[in-house]
Amino acid sequence: MGRDGLFRVGESVPPLIKPFLEHLGVWQAFLRDGHCQSFRTVSAWGSPELISNEFFLSAHNTGWRLDRNRFDAMLLEEAKQKGTTILNAKINSACHDSGQWRIDCGESGVYTARCVVDATGHSALVSRLAGIKPVNYDRLVASTVYFEDKANPNLTGADAALIGSFQQGWWYTAATPGNRRVVALMTDADVAHRLRANRLEEWMACLAETTHIKAVLHNSQPLGPPQLWPASSRLLQGKGPQSLIAVGDAYSRFDPLSSQGIIKALRSAIFGSYALADWMLRSDSSGFSRYEALMQSEFASYRNTLRNFYREEMRWPDSLFWQRRHEQS
Repeated sequence: MGRDGLFRVGESVPPLIKPFLEHLGVWQAFLRDGHCQSFRTVSAWGSPELISNEFFLSAHNTGWRLDRNRFDAMLLEEAKQKGTTILNAKINSACHDSGQWRIDCGESGVYTARCVVDATGHSALVSRLAGIKPVNYDRLVASTVYFEDKANPNLTGADAALIGSFQQGWWYTAATPGNRRVVALMTDADVAHRLRANRLEEWMACLAETTHIKAVLHNSQPLGPPQLWPASSRLLQGKGPQSLIAVGDAYSRFDPLSSQGIIKALRSAIFGSYALADWMLRSDSSGFSRYEALMQSEFASYRNTLRNFYREEMRWPDSLFWQRRHEQS
């Protein structure tokens, strides 16, 4: 669960996160927080057999299973130490006129600024207020349940993020802090409605039909009913003021299958900051168009990779979920 209340199915991050955190100067702070190391991902995709993707083949070797609240709090504290002012405020309106932004935060005050970074995540609030709206490319949702983690550590997949496809979509599970395990049923919103994936009894019936996910859970008990969260691929489209830059999920959202959500957010924020610095320090606005081109290219590349990956699963040609993915290919 993130600070904005939205579920983050990617409770684990790949080894590539290290150079981004090093670039931001927060790597040592990250290590001090004691996140669990992860050395592989395991999947049953395209066949019923589990295949392990070992991180030792990566240049950085080690992935991580995050305490997401601790991770977010660390980044916030590091930002404060570097001069960021934190306001407990809600944006009521944001308008741009005569080269200046006017941000109305109600009782917290009205603020003016030369530029605005929309880092509001899924809501893309500032971009929406400026008249730019995100476009969804599919209907993917996550129906998630937390369990006590009683997995046998010697069982294949218990120590890793585990993914397994099924006729109506795919499953994800990973151990999380506090001796818990998150399990997500990933499918399209209309399919989730048909499966009644928001009801624990029906959700558990779907789980019972799995092999590897069920085995990892062993005799664990659910800690609550399923919660539904949006997980569709999405891209902000439209032209706003040049001095508005959207980053992270405010600009684009990737399918959790990519395991790139956090890295994408960090990368976009870094490149967005370069564009803003060029404009504010050197009056060079060319960085804005370069940033836009980079984000569009990144999303197109992601979509191509995602289509190819979904094409690797061909066992259920009559399934509506898989038909949609294969048609997109």
